[in-house]
Amino acid sequence: MLTNRVILVQVKHILQWTRQVRRTCGWPGSWGNQTSFWHPLSKKPFSTTCGLCGKTRRIQIKTDISEKKLTRYFVDYRRVRFVAGSGGKGACAFHSEPRKEWGGPDGGNGGDGGSVILKDQHAREMDDEIDRKARILWDYLSLNQTLEKSDVIIGLGCHDTRVAERSAELFLEGFAPWLLFTGYLGNQTAGVWTRPEAEVFLDIACGMGVPRSSILLETAATNTGQNIRFSYQVLQNNNVPVSKLILVQQPFMERRVMATFLRQWPGPEGHTHTIVTSPRLDMASYPNASVGSKHDLICYMLGVLKRIRDYPQKGFQVKQDISTEAMQAYQWFLETGYHPHSR
Repeated sequence: MLTNRVILVQVKHILQWTRQVRRTCGWPGSWGNQTSFWHPLSKKPFSTTCGLCGKTRRIQIKTDISEKKLTRYFVDYRRVRFVAGSGGKGACAFHSEPRKEWGGPDGGNGGDGGSVILKDQHAREMDDEIDRKARILWDYLSLNQTLEKSDVIIGLGCHDTRVAERSAELFLEGFAPWLLFTGYLGNQTAGVWTRPEAEVFLDIACGMGVPRSSILLETAATNTGQNIRFSYQVLQNNNVPVSKLILVQQPFMERRVMATFLRQWPGPEGHTHTIVTSPRLDMASYPNASVGSKHDLICYMLGVLKRIRDYPQKGFQVKQDISTEAMQAYQWFLETGYHPHSR
């Protein structure tokens, strides 16, 4: 037999269930929805079913939505149409002047109208950051050494003809009695130029007034290490004594050229004093139609820095310290999507 206490508890639970159903389904006037609530004895969620719709669903426990998931769906799109002035319809009339019956037509078509210019603040800030990081690489890779009178000027071949112009200028200014151009075809000139880089540089120098008899050529080298070794052999074959020389290359190649020379020059170590220079150009004025864009310049500098870091282990260059700022800029460009190019 059920005691009075048990009967009271059962009745209490039934009344709670009845009130809940009335609030959610509108019973007895309407059976519109189901209801779910906690069982008073088992303390677990369970579901009720509406008699009309027959749908059953367990209770959903509310969870916090992370900010990442929340913001992912808060993306709004708007289609915006910008219209500038059309310039008007224009007007046409006949010019009137004394003693001229017909002065000719006068007026215009209204012009082309205005322009719509969109400025992206974020893009401008990104460009400023790119320039700042690129400047760090440029300053690290350039040596900016002071020029001295030398025995020979060696212009290292590349796709930048301004290197030949700089080499010729130094010769004409009297920095050395000999000018040597070295280079066959490299990564940037192979398939683009049909003649060795040294021969192209020769024509430029002669066109600037350098005597052909004062120019030596090396037309077999395809990389910086060969430029150094093969140039030494040409000087030896022509009995040109060398105790001091000037190497000319692109501005961002100065440090790499010096590191390569110190490893690859076949002469006695420490017996040849070397100065590395380049065309006197600022980073902003260096890109042009021949050598590429600012993006290309950054990729070249990344390639040079990568070789300064890796080539000493392969025996191609002497080891050099890389500044923390330069290495951070290098990593930043890689993460931004730039890729090192070979030079």
